[in-house]
Amino acid sequence: MKVFRSLLMLGLLSMGMAGCEDNSAITLGFLGGLSGRATDLGGTARNGMQLAVEEVNAKGGIHGKSVEMIIKDDKQDPETARQATQELVRAGVNAIIGPVTSTIAVSVADIVNDAGILMLGVTVTTNELSDINDQFIRMLSPTSVYADTFARYLFSDRKIHSYAVIYDLGNRAYTESWVSDFSRRFKALGGIETAAETFTSGDTDSLMLSAQKVLAQPCDMVILVANSVDAAMLAKLVREAKPDQALSTSEWAGTERLIELGGRYVEGALVQQYLDRESQDADFQNFREAFVRRFNQEPGFAGMLAYNGTHLVLKSIQEKGPDQTLRDYILDKSVFPGIQGPTRFNKFGDASAKTYVTEIREGRFKVIKQL
Repeated sequence: MKVFRSLLMLGLLSMGMAGCEDNSAITLGFLGGLSGRATDLGGTARNGMQLAVEEVNAKGGIHGKSVEMIIKDDKQDPETARQATQELVRAGVNAIIGPVTSTIAVSVADIVNDAGILMLGVTVTTNELSDINDQFIRMLSPTSVYADTFARYLFSDRKIHSYAVIYDLGNRAYTESWVSDFSRRFKALGGIETAAETFTSGDTDSLMLSAQKVLAQPCDMVILVANSVDAAMLAKLVREAKPDQALSTSEWAGTERLIELGGRYVEGALVQQYLDRESQDADFQNFREAFVRRFNQEPGFAGMLAYNGTHLVLKSIQEKGPDQTLRDYILDKSVFPGIQGPTRFNKFGDASAKTYVTEIREGRFKVIKQL
């Protein structure tokens, strides 16, 4: 009986210890624009994250724990984004995937820094968040890299020697960085800026006025630094007045919605991209097929970057040491595999990514050159 009672006590003790184990899920927050004019980025980024989470859960999760998502719509509004980020912090998320625009990232960076929670910007490139030792890291380089590269390409390869630019003040942390960096390089090469006009997304009158002012000054190319919806509207205004006017956009507009809404008015436009949609690489094709099958839409660059970013964050949660922060592990490891090439972080958490110049031909993005 003594032996029996001892075995029974050990069994009960074991059950009690098992009940005290941490069986809670790994929780990731998502922050992005899921309403308004930025939905093509926010929606595909959320879907890319969801696809990655579903794949990890199908393989048993992280340390036997399932991965859950808490989704927040920032509505492309800084105050809404701050409230949403604070809610994610209070929920105790392990990390936040997003946001997808620079203005939102700038508005919430202090919150995650104070909380010590990693935030992975999906498509954020503002120079304001460069070279800072903080909790914000991102899947792309600053605009200084991409705008400089595009300026060199247009001037040297396409023989564009004058340009006018129209840019959106609604995401000025990105657009002002891009325009300033592009202008500096283009002028240093000997090019001329004929006009630089602004508008605020959602304000149709200011958008139309900007297009009219730009059209009053002849130039080799009109550059649109705006989301896909506004870029499509601007292209229509410009091309209706000057059908043969050469057009290009910054990377921000490079989604399927630009073609869908712009139609014939965006034919021939040059768009710098973060992915090669024509790639025959098996990993990319498998990813694309899975994404389309799951969500009935193309992933675009936001979907692919969010997918890659979610996988690297979850891999890091699984592999980091108990006394190591998530940020420190990621930056110490620095290189992670991904669809269409590895993600490489510098010591501040800015990643590098390939870029491709595409031209819209017959309703498709055709790669012209890798930069």
